[in-house]
Amino acid sequence: MNSPHMDYSLAPRASGPVSWLETILVTGLAIGLGFWLTPEDPLQVHAGFPWPILAPLLLGVRYGFVRGLFSAVLIVAALFALRSSGHEGYTQLDPSFIVGVLVCGMLVGEVRDLWVRRLERLQMANEYRQYRLDEFTRAHQILRVSHDLLEQRVAGSDQSLRSSLLGLREKLRGMPVEGDALSALAEPIVAMLGQYGALRVAGLYRVDDSEKNILPQALAMIGVMGPLDVGDDLIKLCLERGELVSVRQELIDSGNSSQFSSLQACIPLIDAEGNLLAILAVRQMPFFAFQDRTLSLLSLLAGHIADLLRRDPQVLQLPDADAQQFTLQLKRSLVDIEQHTLPAGLFAFEMTRPNDELTRLMERSQRGLDLHLPVRNNRDHVLLLVLLPLTSPQGTEGYLARISLMLHEHFGIDSDFESLGVRVMPFNLEPGCDRNGLRNFLYNECGLNDQQVAV
Repeated sequence: MNSPHMDYSLAPRASGPVSWLETILVTGLAIGLGFWLTPEDPLQVHAGFPWPILAPLLLGVRYGFVRGLFSAVLIVAALFALRSSGHEGYTQLDPSFIVGVLVCGMLVGEVRDLWVRRLERLQMANEYRQYRLDEFTRAHQILRVSHDLLEQRVAGSDQSLRSSLLGLREKLRGMPVEGDALSALAEPIVAMLGQYGALRVAGLYRVDDSEKNILPQALAMIGVMGPLDVGDDLIKLCLERGELVSVRQELIDSGNSSQFSSLQACIPLIDAEGNLLAILAVRQMPFFAFQDRTLSLLSLLAGHIADLLRRDPQVLQLPDADAQQFTLQLKRSLVDIEQHTLPAGLFAFEMTRPNDELTRLMERSQRGLDLHLPVRNNRDHVLLLVLLPLTSPQGTEGYLARISLMLHEHFGIDSDFESLGVRVMPFNLEPGCDRNGLRNFLYNECGLNDQQVAV
């Protein structure tokens, strides 16, 4: 605030004794020089130009109206003093000289004061803008540092929804057939849900599917859950509806949520067939995370985790998915579209002529969560169904472009699906599509039946 570009003042403040002393000295110096140079006419009244008038002009420009007028009054007072002393040149006074000296001192001082007031207003506005600029700069720097930290955190983490689910599936594959998958994977499940939901206090509880009762013993916890009230209204509502339920934000803000439930949300682990395996009881989560988007994400993850837990353990040991696994994941994709508006992609590659090399190439192109199902349709052609879970239409276009690039690299630049005898039939599972449209695609366009893929 004290930098040179902030100084708009023409001179020091005209309020101290220095300004008065300087006014008297400058005016006295002008009168003294007149006595020294032209003693017969010290104030240059009868000369071509009254040079002592420069004193009130200078002081008016430097200090404003009051000092300029005071200097002019001193000169006029000196004029009357010389007249009263009997000076020969001032026996007759010209009124215009007196008025001119006073007007010059007042006019220049008033103009100076006017500009000083304008400059002060500009300075006040500039100081306010400088203050806001400093405030914005600090906020910007904080945001920039926060963004850099977020970039480093994201860049240093290889965990995504797909990779997290894939890691959970790999852990299931390593389990013995007779093992309890829910108990064995309770800690990783709670850790995954806690990571994506920023949960502070939560616990995973098994549900007795036959009696639809929740068991009070926690399989895994985040924080200190304490004893769980199995008769909690929120838990009863979750068991009754079979869907995610939460306390309204208004009740939490007002502090009245404890009258209804000690929990903030209950997230059921329900597979695509509607079987309820467990409930994630959330007792505390941050304010910024307690919103529909985060809760929907937790419900989505819980559904996929339930599908993994309910699948046949022998299927998990297979390197490729079979028709049952493919059907289950296809149903889960339909649930994701209906409940969470999350799209998926489905491709059918019909090979009109045998090509084992192309078949092996398509198998090698399978990604982590993608599912391949080779079948034979009613046209006696080998047909490869490819399901891309959690993939947008733009993602399916990118997948098709990647496969086309692989064909160019493997079979030559002039090779494409048509030249290799492959008929590509895409179907986007996105909001707005229904099961009848999917059945028409599978049973009519692809030539399959409900014994191969059941929807």
